[in-house]
Amino acid sequence: MATVFEVKNLSCEFGAVKVLEDVSFTVFTGDRVGIIGDNGCGKTTLLNILTGRTDDLSFGGYVFSAARGAQAGYLSQRTGEDMREITVYDDFMSVFAELPVLEAEIEKAEAELAAGGDSHRLSDKIASLYEKYTEKGGLTYRSRVAGMLSGLGFDETARTLPVKSLSGGQKIRLALGELLLKSPDVLLLDEPTNHLDEESIVFLEESLRAYKGTVLAVSHDRHFLDTVTEKTLLIDHGVGTLYNAPYSKYLVLREQDEEYKRRMYARRKKEIAHIEEVIAKQKQWNQEHNYVTIENWKKKLARIELGENPDAVADDSVAIKFEVGERGGNEVLTVKNLGFGFPGNELFKDLSFEMRRGDRLVIRGRNGGGKSTLLKIITGMLSPTAGTVRLGANINISYYSQDFAEIDPESTPFEETFMTANYDYYHGGGLPKFRNIASVRNALAAFGFTGDSVFRPNNLLSGGEKARLAMLKLTYNKGNFLVFDEPTNHLDIRTCEVLEEAIRAFPGTVLCVSHDRYFVEKIGAKVLTLDDYAVFPSSAPGSGSASDSTSFPPSGQQPVPETAAPSASKEAFLKAKEDRANAKKLEKRLAFLESRIAELENTLRECDEILSDPEKSADFALVEKTYSERQTAAALLDEAETEYLSLLDQNGLS
Repeated sequence: MATVFEVKNLSCEFGAVKVLEDVSFTVFTGDRVGIIGDNGCGKTTLLNILTGRTDDLSFGGYVFSAARGAQAGYLSQRTGEDMREITVYDDFMSVFAELPVLEAEIEKAEAELAAGGDSHRLSDKIASLYEKYTEKGGLTYRSRVAGMLSGLGFDETARTLPVKSLSGGQKIRLALGELLLKSPDVLLLDEPTNHLDEESIVFLEESLRAYKGTVLAVSHDRHFLDTVTEKTLLIDHGVGTLYNAPYSKYLVLREQDEEYKRRMYARRKKEIAHIEEVIAKQKQWNQEHNYVTIENWKKKLARIELGENPDAVADDSVAIKFEVGERGGNEVLTVKNLGFGFPGNELFKDLSFEMRRGDRLVIRGRNGGGKSTLLKIITGMLSPTAGTVRLGANINISYYSQDFAEIDPESTPFEETFMTANYDYYHGGGLPKFRNIASVRNALAAFGFTGDSVFRPNNLLSGGEKARLAMLKLTYNKGNFLVFDEPTNHLDIRTCEVLEEAIRAFPGTVLCVSHDRYFVEKIGAKVLTLDDYAVFPSSAPGSGSASDSTSFPPSGQQPVPETAAPSASKEAFLKAKEDRANAKKLEKRLAFLESRIAELENTLRECDEILSDPEKSADFALVEKTYSERQTAAALLDEAETEYLSLLDQNGLS
């Protein structure tokens, strides 16, 4: 396998802050790597370095990249700033700009042939053009474009809009679709599932699973990571560690690593204590030869590096805890025959459901289907056009919006936190929560705000920082009914996990809009799909048949001429040829995997024999080496077995 990226001892600083400290890893052709780590740990910085976007960066170490320019496709979180005039459909079609030209050349040559031109020369020309046309995807590009538009939620109306008029989320989906259509050798994706609804995420996952190139994806979406990636690169306190496993399996390997570090630390500590005891006894005997022995033991002691105690590493996770000020009644929310819409655009109707104290309910549905609107109706920010919403007795709502509207852009984290925590005091009731600056700073530090960052204007905060500030404010509201709108969108995985634990421990009621499937499973929520109550326009994704979603040409765009398509017999021949080649590849791959599995199983047996042998347990170097070999073999075996079973299942051989 060819090397796509090789990084050794990479470090990077922003001013006096070191973001990356010692990152080393290698990515090979076809690898699918998920990059994870806390907000601000340098994940996006790493992608910028790998793609050569280093004008404003100061970094050291060795970086090799075989994927620059046209060979690499990069989806940035800043893609939403695109202000071009081109329409959505034309932008997607521009990926295949060469194919309509070939179609015109084919049509012209066939017309010349039909008019009695040089048959030998024109036949050769047409055959050559057909071959080039099919190689470049001429048979499928229009259906691919239509399928991509539909899969990413662009209905017929959206396809005719200029790119500059799209929302930030739509622009990101547009850029993602272009990358998938271009299918470069390498894809580098920075939080690709942000701003996608669940249907679009599933479409993206299926597209990436079919993609043959190399993928590096920064993501906090754990379900996406498990589905798409095969390796996990953890950036933790500036250090990079590559695990040969997707996210869920990485968690097991990570825990094994931590346990191994604890054992090695305890063993080294015990060995140091033993040597120090020997030296002390030698000193007591106070003979000349004893001092020679002492010097030898001291040299051995100097070679032992105790290292950092794994259990003493500070936990810098965000500390989220939601408390209830007033218990509230058992009946929390009653929604009856609810409807909402604007003139000519009805979003949903006849929606009815109830929530009782302690319920966890997640609202799902397509983008633009009214999920955020529903939350605003429930929180009293909007009035419904039909039906009723009734809150129970003594129900107090704490609301988290995905656009952070509750954060004052002109304020600072310090001011925002102080005023929120002391709201009751300044409005005629209760005692002040904070009595000095230090207590405010401690609260902010628990949510990752330290140093001068507590006085930075809110409008300069990153998405992750705004999310943490909004979450911090929520902990002081003490509402008994928490309402969240996409709470995990800007959070890193560790903060998502802390949020999940806080919601599970919360004694009140939780209503949430989320496309994060892992999050929904972890909080044990029931699911209400708003699409079941939506009023879909005839052109909306999912409202028509498959043929409806692939037959749309914008006005002024002509379909492929019938004469520009190859004959059915030629298409059947090419398909049969491709099927035979794929069958041979499958047979060869299965044979290799069977051999590899047997080899790795044998390696595990040999390692287990060594590790279970009492006579070899005192050989520290051997045990350490064997344990490491066993870890690697176990991970490789799991990967090989997974691929083997997947191939059997995909090809109907199981």
